[in-house]
Amino acid sequence: MNRKTSIENIAMILALATIISKILGLMRELVVAYRFGAGSITDAFVLTNGIPSMIFVSIGTAININYIPYYQKLKDKEEQNQFTSNLLNIIIVILLVGCLFVNIFPKFVLNIFAVGLPDETKHYAVVMLRIVMFSIIPIIVAHLFQAYSQANGQFITTALFGIVTNVVIIITTFLSTEKNYWFLSVGTIMANAAGMIMIVWGTGKIGFQYCSIFDPFNKQIKTLIFLTLPLMVENIASSMSLIVDRNLASFLESGTISGLSYAGLLGNIAGTMISNSIITATFPSFSRLLASGNKDKFEESFKKYGNVMLFLLCPMAMVMIFYAKDIVIFVFQHGVFSSDASKIVWESMACYAIGIIPSGMQTYLIRVFYALQDTKTPVKIKVFALLCNIALNFAAVFRWRHIGIAMSTSISFIISYILLAYFLTGRYGFASVKSITKRMLVGILLSIIPAALSFILFNYCIQIEELFLKLVLELSVFIICYFGAFGITNQKMVKEAADILKGRF
Repeated sequence: MNRKTSIENIAMILALATIISKILGLMRELVVAYRFGAGSITDAFVLTNGIPSMIFVSIGTAININYIPYYQKLKDKEEQNQFTSNLLNIIIVILLVGCLFVNIFPKFVLNIFAVGLPDETKHYAVVMLRIVMFSIIPIIVAHLFQAYSQANGQFITTALFGIVTNVVIIITTFLSTEKNYWFLSVGTIMANAAGMIMIVWGTGKIGFQYCSIFDPFNKQIKTLIFLTLPLMVENIASSMSLIVDRNLASFLESGTISGLSYAGLLGNIAGTMISNSIITATFPSFSRLLASGNKDKFEESFKKYGNVMLFLLCPMAMVMIFYAKDIVIFVFQHGVFSSDASKIVWESMACYAIGIIPSGMQTYLIRVFYALQDTKTPVKIKVFALLCNIALNFAAVFRWRHIGIAMSTSISFIISYILLAYFLTGRYGFASVKSITKRMLVGILLSIIPAALSFILFNYCIQIEELFLKLVLELSVFIICYFGAFGITNQKMVKEAADILKGRF
């Protein structure tokens, strides 16, 4: 199997697994929404589940990105296993200290993330936070061993991780009630532990052997930390944006935090299943091409995959913008989930969706900086975008409430993409970035017109009472028109996307 075919196959496997995982993730949220609605328990669950991610998973992600290129420089398997084991032991000690701190001072931590919580929500949140905090251990260990697996060309366990965790969470959510609401948090620990066990088992199959070594002052560890610090700052900046969002949302009506979370979830399903799959599969190849000085080959590959991402992201964004209300009512408005809660979700979702395209593409551009071993520039840009997001939040939240929070996030993604594209073009001379930006504008135009026409047709011209039938028809008309428009004006992009889906590179 040649390298190109390998990338396409990996991308397809990851995309399929991501789609299944995101569908299961949506089912998980639907079960929570159906059983608990959008109120104090769901606000507490969403908030506390996100705190471990905001504090520690950003660190795990940063380590994951730098681990692969550093690991590949080590001489032999024994040295690689010692390095990985030492890093694992150091991480576990740090995480245990973090869990202990949160369990001693849960209210202090909650006040950092959501100072305006009502007393009832805060009561639920304190109990759930003390439990769910321990999920960071299996989450970060899984992150580390996912990087180990990917460095050794093993992507299957990475692809299955989200599927396994979501299945376990769905089962435990069904077993939860208002009386034993804390079992939602226990389910999170059980789910991530199951995923971690699967990942660790997979690494044993490809040669990992644990070594009882603990040396935090090891030269290799110091080097990795030095390389990782800028990425940690970048990821923490992203987390700070979410912290500000949730702090402001905590002053709004009950259910706003969970409503924003549900809206973000639907947007993530659309964006991440495309962008993350392609980025994960292409990053090692991009690093090799740039390290070998093959800039022309890199630009060709970078432009090709970027165009394919745009071809898929543009219609996803338009679906989430124009059909947000129908999608949310159809998906969420069941059981105790009220129409008022649905309104918060679909209005937020439509605003978040504006940022789907720049969010996916900014992540794609950031990986180019990483491949160039320039981690400082993305950090500076992310921090600036964070400051813009915070300023916009404070300016908009009390006038436009949840809509202002969601719209501010999307605008910050647009700012971030523009700055990343500017520096990649000006500092490094990548002409392909200009080409991708032009394709983005064309893609938005070619997707927004058929989406608007379909929306007008089925909301003002043709009245259909059955919501499911209406959704099917308006989405079908939009997709046919979109592919038709692209087929006429951008045949090459359509062919590239079709080839990737067929794995024929």
